[in-house]
Order: sequence, then C-alpha cells, then structure tokens
Amino acid sequence: MCQPTAQPRRRTTGFTLVELLVAIAIIGALMALLLPAVQAAREAARRVQCMNNLKQTSLAILDYEQAEKELPAAGAFDAVEKSMKYQSIGQYFRVDLRSGTDQSWVVSILPFMEQQQLASQFDPRRHAAANPTQPQAAQPATLLCSSEEAFGRQYSWRGTTGTEAPVAFGKANYAAYTGPFHVDDFYSPGAIRLFGQQLRRIEDGVSQTLAISEVRTREHEFDQRGAWALPWSGASLLSFDAHPLWYEDAVQNQSQEFPEFIFSPRSLGYTQVPNSKNPDVLYECPDLSAEQFEQMQCTNSTGYISAAPRSNHPLGVNSAFLDGSVHFLANDIDEPLMAHLICIADGQVVNVP
Repeated sequence: MCQPTAQPRRRTTGFTLVELLVAIAIIGALMALLLPAVQAAREAARRVQCMNNLKQTSLAILDYEQAEKELPAAGAFDAVEKSMKYQSIGQYFRVDLRSGTDQSWVVSILPFMEQQQLASQFDPRRHAAANPTQPQAAQPATLLCSSEEAFGRQYSWRGTTGTEAPVAFGKANYAAYTGPFHVDDFYSPGAIRLFGQQLRRIEDGVSQTLAISEVRTREHEFDQRGAWALPWSGASLLSFDAHPLWYEDAVQNQSQEFPEFIFSPRSLGYTQVPNSKNPDVLYECPDLSAEQFEQMQCTNSTGYISAAPRSNHPLGVNSAFLDGSVHFLANDIDEPLMAHLICIADGQVVNVP
C-alpha cells in the first residue's frame, strides 16, 4: 500500500514580532535624531525670510528720507505744545502717543514698500482708526515674520477712553526705536524720533545706529503689541529703558536739543534687552496670567512707556540698522553696548554684534 508523500514545509517570509519591534525602534531613533535637524533647517529658513523683511523695511526708511529729506516721524501726533506734558519725576517731558491722527511711521513708508494702494487708503487728516476702507486692518506680508503667528491676529482699538466702538488693527512683527530711554520721551535720541529728524542728526553714523527690531504678538484682541499702524509702545515703537545720568540725577542742560545720553549703571538688569524678562509697559495689559505663560510679560502704564524687542528665534532677535544692514542681537547682549547702538549721538563707536 502506498503511503502519501509528505508535503515539504513552506518557509514563512514575514517578520516576527520581535523583528517588527526592533525595526520600529530603529525608525523611531532615526526620526528622533533627524527631527531637530529638520526643525532647525526650517527655523533657519524662517529667520532668513524675517531678516529679508527687516532689510526691505529699513531700506524703505532710507528711500523715504531721500524723498522727504528727513527720517519718518514715529507717529502723527498733535503739535508739540499740545501733546507734550511735563513729568515731575525726573524732570523731563513726555509725549502723548495717543494724540493727533495717531498714524505710525509704518504708514508713512508704505509707498516705499510697494504698498502704494494700501498707503492711498490712509487719509492724513483722519485718525488711523477712521479711514472708511479700514487699511489699518491689513497685514502686509513684508511686515510679518513666519517664525511668529501674527497672521490673522488683530487689536481692537476702542478710543483713548476705551468706550468707543471697536476698530480692528492688523498685527505685524517689526517696530522702530525712538531712543534708548522711554518710548514717549520727548528728547528720544533714537533713529525714529517722535517728531522726526534729518539724517545729519545721526552723529554716530548710520551703520552704528539700531533702527528696527522684531516684536511678538498675542492672540488677545486688547493686547496692542504688533499693531503696526499705531505709534504705541510694543505696537510699532520700542525703547530700551536705559536711564541716562541726567534722569537719575534730575539734572538737564536745557540749551541742548536733547540732553547728552550717558548710560547710568543703575539701569543694569532693568533694561529692555531682546526677549526681556522685564515687562513691556503698555496702555493696557489685559491678560496677566497668559502673558506670563507666553513669556510676554507686561504692565499698565505707570508714568512711562517702554517695550522690548521679542521673537521666537532661539537666543535673540533680528534687528536692522539705519544703513540697511541686518544683525542678530543675542538675549544676553551687553546692556551699555545696546544702549549706545540705539542712541544716535553719544559719540560712542562700538563693535556691532
């Protein structure tokens, strides 16, 4: 009797559970190694784009100067005699940044940023919030840094008393320095002074003068930071909060256009370095807990106005000088050095980072 022939046993070609687990572990390890490199490459590309926007904005300032024979004013405020007020503490004069038509320096340079159509919608006789087509709500791509999430964010302006019907202002990521002291300081010896100035006033040289830097925004509609059409602290204007000796000693030379700026060592640790832990001083600080969590500390105005440059780039911010060059300023920058870079006429020749 014939016995049935035994069938040969087939060899399985699939992976065992152990092999699959090993393969998954290897892939996970490789992804863990590659992901930071990919993220770093993306951030590097975003940073380059932000630097290019800064450069274009600083060049637009120079084009404005060539056409108007002076640098743009920080904002369209009331006349000096109306907007200026005396600050008894420190014996100096401040400017009401919410006076006049309140259109910022950015509005004035829009034609030089290939934004003629947007610029034409601003009536210089109207308040920044009172133009029929609402140009202040726009968010030009040149004013946005892709490392930030400003697109789609808006500030709700409610008048100087906070009781008027809200008007939306688009948020952006670049602001200019009025000076090394406070944003609303009348003397403000910075590149974009409150009432403007001729280029010849930049005695330290345009390559030694810091003009623009980055700012961050928040989702909150009542946080003014980044509102580019308004000449307010953290919106389109910055300062360093470095106290000059004349302020500390309450002594000024009234014969000068602005008193000599000599950095007071008593300011160390209290200045607005990049991504400062010191709070921005704003007209309104609407959400204290979230601002702390997002590392965007602020406080309400307490007799002065000031704000720091901020960014999502690791370790610092991009900044543009008045000659159009762009540099990266580290969070741990030397404080007197940064004060001298902002001041336009202190006679200090320093090495730009």
